[in-house]
Amino acid sequence: MEENRTRGVFFDGMKLPEMKPLKENVEGRLHAIKNLEGRPHDVLIAAFPRSGTHWVWEITVMLLKQQDEYTEKTKETAFLEFVDNLIEVEKMPSPRILNTHLPFRWLPSSHIESKRKMIHVIRNPKDMFVSFFHFQKNFGVEHDWNTFFNNSVIGQDMPYGGWLEYEKGFNRDDENIHVIYYEDLKLKAVEEIRLLANFLEVKCTDTLIENIAQKCGFDNLKKAHYTVKKTESKVGHYRKGKFIVLYQKNV
Repeated sequence: MEENRTRGVFFDGMKLPEMKPLKENVEGRLHAIKNLEGRPHDVLIAAFPRSGTHWVWEITVMLLKQQDEYTEKTKETAFLEFVDNLIEVEKMPSPRILNTHLPFRWLPSSHIESKRKMIHVIRNPKDMFVSFFHFQKNFGVEHDWNTFFNNSVIGQDMPYGGWLEYEKGFNRDDENIHVIYYEDLKLKAVEEIRLLANFLEVKCTDTLIENIAQKCGFDNLKKAHYTVKKTESKVGHYRKGKFIVLYQKNV
């Protein structure tokens, strides 16, 4: 294990968050994830932090269950670098909806080699950085924007190797990887959820898809986080759910 340089855990040239399994044995956990035994119907959600993983995880659960009802569980129950013991993941019934922020090179080999379904979520990095800046306050990190910008945006203090290097690893044209853009999901939820259902090979009625879009609207999902979820701390994963409009298509 590499030595900590600042707050965090360092391994394979990247900073990682101070999650218990990573603090205890980061090399062991990453190799265990790499060698995780997969199943044919596993779905893996891979995204850089603060890109909408909770959001897409909830939608995916509803699609696979074909029910527009929130689950009391959260993505943390299948968050590969977060769960206390990967045996918990091995005991999960199929289809498993796994999730991780790890870069492509550390994803489960069996999932990659068998070309099993993967959902990759991408968010405008400008919005991601703002979200990450505010998210750090949940863990007692207080600094001004200039310090954050110098250390994280243009520095080396961003987790998982930084956004740019992370996305370079996913610059692939694999049919088993479905890419969802945060902004598209926000602007045209019904259309994006229908595309995701087709990718997952789930037959859903238009009514079900519309209901899922409504239940997983940002404000409704944020409320459910505090009223329905039973298995995680009340960390502020949901803030504003807004984004920068870079351009407007001509209609």
